[in-house]
Amino acid sequence: MATNAEIEERWIEAWNDLFDIVEERWRVSCLLPDGSIVDTETCKGWLQESAYQGYCLKVEEGWVNGERGIVALRFKESKSL
Repeated sequence: MATNAEIEERWIEAWNDLFDIVEERWRVSCLLPDGSIVDTETCKGWLQESAYQGYCLKVEEGWVNGERGIVALRFKESKSL
């Protein structure tokens, strides 16, 4: 199980990746894994909530409704056998 510091680091890194992609653009959409398209503020909340639920996070630039946007992904950390 991840420590609180590791969890916080996950969402902080994801937020930094988000900001690097968004830069100065206005009204950038974010595609979540369930197909929802949200604004960046909602995406930030989703990233933080996902980190506290134990997910690892990845934020990439991609196409959302035919425009450059954010694709947010989350996945469980694999365990070594």
